[in-house]
Amino acid sequence: MREVPPAAQPYRHPGEAFLARYGAVRSEEDVWRYVEFLRSESGLSDAPPIDLECIYRHFGIPTPLRAPLDEQQGILVDSRTGIILIKENDPIVRQRFTEGHELMELLFDAQEQGRFCPNWSGDRKERLCDRGAADLLMPESSFLPRMKELGISLGSGRSLAKLYQTSLLATLVRMMQQGSGNYALVMWHCALKPKEVRGLSGLSALLPQPQKKLRVWWRTQTKDWHGGFIPKDKSIPHNSLISYAYVSGQPYNGMEMIHLGWGFINCFVEAMPIQIGDKYCVLSLLRLTEV
Repeated sequence: MREVPPAAQPYRHPGEAFLARYGAVRSEEDVWRYVEFLRSESGLSDAPPIDLECIYRHFGIPTPLRAPLDEQQGILVDSRTGIILIKENDPIVRQRFTEGHELMELLFDAQEQGRFCPNWSGDRKERLCDRGAADLLMPESSFLPRMKELGISLGSGRSLAKLYQTSLLATLVRMMQQGSGNYALVMWHCALKPKEVRGLSGLSALLPQPQKKLRVWWRTQTKDWHGGFIPKDKSIPHNSLISYAYVSGQPYNGMEMIHLGWGFINCFVEAMPIQIGDKYCVLSLLRLTEV
């Protein structure tokens, strides 16, 4: 691992600088204000791509080091000096998102040092850091008009990802957060039901073993989604366009009636195979249509 390069300015903890000006973080709105603080203090506009080096230079933060991390994408090593490690073999767009996440971590670090922190769980804090990283790299004021012009689709996601220098997945999730209309983004993977996994230990080796199916891994949707609850671990039939994409390794799209456990919904489906770490999955964008 290379040595930490000297910063252009004396180091100033951005989280502490924010709290000194605005006071303790008491709501999620304060977290989003910190994102705008990072950009405005560093002389950045909302025009893509967001140059994180401007933030590092303004606050005297050493450029994050690339390191062979195993279990984490990024680590805030020392908030007193601003040293951050980023997983070196991640794609550049993933590294940028991780840098944004760690800049958000500096806010919570300062908050904890001040001995006042909202009663937020670790998981909630991680979600806020991820949302803050998305806000930092894809500002609503510039992202939303471009998304409205392009419309919501996998192709639009690729165009915006290239423009903002973000990953396709992060860009599509941002589109679900900011977009309107009947859309859901669903990631599918091949797995057993949780109860099948629990039952494996009690099965005799002579009995038929349960077969893995393509199931919902995670999902998110626009605020206008009226297609009902999408249950985690719900399987999809073999004749679905989503299954075709998984088996063939090629993208598919078209109209399809999908059963989500409570009834059929009519959707325009875009499905594409995608590799997430060592897991082979299918990413699908569902647009609910009138029957």
